Amino acid sequence: MSADTYARSGQRWADGAELVYRPIAAELITLCPHPLAGRTVLDAGAGTGAASAALRTRHARTLAIDLSAGMLARNATARPPGAVADVLALPLADGSVDDAVAAFVLNHLTDPWSGFAELARVTRPGGVILAAAFSNRSHSQARDQIDAVAEAAGWRAPSWYAELKSSALPILGCSDGMTAAARAAGLADVHAEERPVDVGVSEPAQLVRYRLGHPAFACWLDAIGVVRAGAVATSAARAIRGMPPYRPVVMFLSACRP
Repeated sequence: MSADTYARSGQRWADGAELVYRPIAAELITLCPHPLAGRTVLDAGAGTGAASAALRTRHARTLAIDLSAGMLARNATARPPGAVADVLALPLADGSVDDAVAAFVLNHLTDPWSGFAELARVTRPGGVILAAAFSNRSHSQARDQIDAVAEAAGWRAPSWYAELKSSALPILGCSDGMTAAARAAGLADVHAEERPVDVGVSEPAQLVRYRLGHPAFACWLDAIGVVRAGAVATSAARAIRGMPPYRPVVMFLSACRP
């Protein structure tokens, strides 16, 4: 099992990062070609529950897994049953779920085809696997300015984050890569599409909350304290006044377990 780099991020992720991830997860769920009501659906890499919330609106029976106990613990009593587990070694029997959702988790792997294969193993034949990752074409000057303000205040990107950006994230960040990984895992009826998503983030303070909710900032924000962290957020929001609405470009995939 890999190190839990999200351990200290549950609160900030729920309050900030979910501003973007929740609407994208809801968009991902709409790609399922059949009704989800009453079906057992695995939310792999569930985090603080963005996809689980979308599945709840479709009346699915959801099972959540995530590598981070801290992320799963966020509002745990109001969430579906969950377990701490690696997406490459799911503690589930073969064919034990009807469908599976992997919103922004397989893009953490340098061998995402293995992740797809593990999701396929636990999904019943005929079930659907849905996945999402940011496109390699998703860029935001305003988001980069937030990082620059944080860097000027002393933040340095953790080594794990730099490695993730260089080695893992690009693999599923294009249609060819997403499609190839799913097909290598033996999935059928693979459909990948790339499009911008209007996540409803149009105010500087929202984008700052989203960006600083990322685990790459967690240890640094904890170290500088609440007052100084608030000052950094205020400076970052001021730096991006007049920003256009944030519309990240997302890779969506739907595929079938043959």
